[in-house]
Amino acid sequence: MDTKEQEKIPRKLDILEAEFGPELTLVDEGGADSESRYQILRELDLAGRHYVVLRPPDSRDADAAVYRVTESEAGRHIEHVEDEIEWEEVADAIDELLINDES
Repeated sequence: MDTKEQEKIPRKLDILEAEFGPELTLVDEGGADSESRYQILRELDLAGRHYVVLRPPDSRDADAAVYRVTESEAGRHIEHVEDEIEWEEVADAIDELLINDES
């Protein structure tokens, strides 16, 4: 398998869960001065990028959201995945991980 094929294989991660536990609190850096708690449903690496799937812990029926996790000198940042192609790639990778977990 060449490098490009290997990059498309998702790897399960637990970086945020190991650091924060099963839930984390996000702070809106846009000045809204609000905090929101989220349950960590899944973390993965896809093509060298770290993603996390989150949903509010009190809402079992709520749709989960996909976020990209980035790091800089200022710390770790969690950003919405807004690009449709990137979102679809991550959603497909999550499905693949779930299928492999069931096997």
